[in-house]
Amino acid sequence: KITVDVDNKEIILKITLYIIILAISAAAMAEGDDKIYQKKTIYLIRHAQSEENRRLNSLKSSFRSVTRLSLPKSEDVSSSLNLLNIPAQIDSDVSELGDNQIKQLAETLRNEQFLVKKGIQLVAHSPLKRARQTSEGMLGCGSSMDTKPDQVQRVVELDLLKEKSPHEWIPGNGGALRKRIHDLEIWLMRQPEETICLVGHSQFFKKMLNLNFLFGNCDVWEVMLSDLDIKETDTGDEEYEMGRGWSGLKKLYSYQES
Repeated sequence: KITVDVDNKEIILKITLYIIILAISAAAMAEGDDKIYQKKTIYLIRHAQSEENRRLNSLKSSFRSVTRLSLPKSEDVSSSLNLLNIPAQIDSDVSELGDNQIKQLAETLRNEQFLVKKGIQLVAHSPLKRARQTSEGMLGCGSSMDTKPDQVQRVVELDLLKEKSPHEWIPGNGGALRKRIHDLEIWLMRQPEETICLVGHSQFFKKMLNLNFLFGNCDVWEVMLSDLDIKETDTGDEEYEMGRGWSGLKKLYSYQES
């Protein structure tokens, strides 16, 4: 018969508890690793040309004419003056050219079976009209539409995707935009869908990806998002240097002027 004194019982109990704690910690770490190395495929689409874009182009054209000591076109001057209506610029419709861009890219994506072949599960678009109209026209996906493509599981309108606001342009207020971008990244990683398409705005995407250029109207880009810092997984063949968590950026489709 084996007898165990009180002191040995306490030691055995402590060792047993220690082993249980180690096992629980290991399981938690394993689960955490799964989350850290989770990757999602994100497709980014900049909205079609808006009336604001058209007016800004007219202003640039007028300025170029003046610097060449020639009179600007009357239609450029008229369009430029409309920029004084600030609220109309913040949430403007797509222009006539923008409508043509949407139609061309919609046909391209339809012929390429973009939604099916890329396995798009979730479409999220900015609430601003130019982004919503682009999402509806190019993808057939809008938060206010009664129907959506069968392969898309959800369509949402997302305030986080709004363009860089006048408040966020003010020097010293950059933190507000960075926080909104961070909130979007967290939102993306928390969604159950693995393949997500975002329809939004050039300045927002530029800041989010830490780029030195703007997407063109109706450009379609593919990029990967991961919890893992891309600096630790950089293979050296990245075409673009991007912010933490983003990698593998490549352009898929763009508007072709006729």
